[in-house]
Amino acid sequence: MMQQHADDTAEILLKKIRDLPQDRVQEVINFVDFLRSRSQQDNDPILDVAGCLSGKSLSGHEIEEALYGSEPA
Repeated sequence: MMQQHADDTAEILLKKIRDLPQDRVQEVINFVDFLRSRSQQDNDPILDVAGCLSGKSLSGHEIEEALYGSEPA
């Protein structure tokens, strides 16, 4: 059941992408790359090492909060 849903979703995306002009397809590719890089940054081992140096492992969010505060810009 879950595989069927994934296949349906992929097919819908493919149909929509095929109807886009080439410059818009490139935007989709760029956006997918951006999303993938964000998920990779969340699991960045460098952030774990940086946190260990202080004696405690810190997440990327904790490091940003320590650097920039918790208030949104």
